Amino acid sequence: MSVLPVIVIFGLSFPPIFFEILVSLLLFWLVRRLLTPSGLYDFVWHPALFNTALYCCLFYLVSRLFV
Repeated sequence: MSVLPVIVIFGLSFPPIFFEILVSLLLFWLVRRLLTPSGLYDFVWHPALFNTALYCCLFYLVSRLFV
């Protein structure tokens, strides 16, 4: 059982993880917008793998904050 209840908006019920996904997506977008002009992606071997790992790390951190 989750500690957080199911949230109902306009008759649609959303599990708590849905909002964690949205928050981590917003953080991912912000961090990516900051890292792109810095030139970090020039040193990354596979940008898609780096983006996936970055999102997974951010999602983990956000999910730990909600629990």
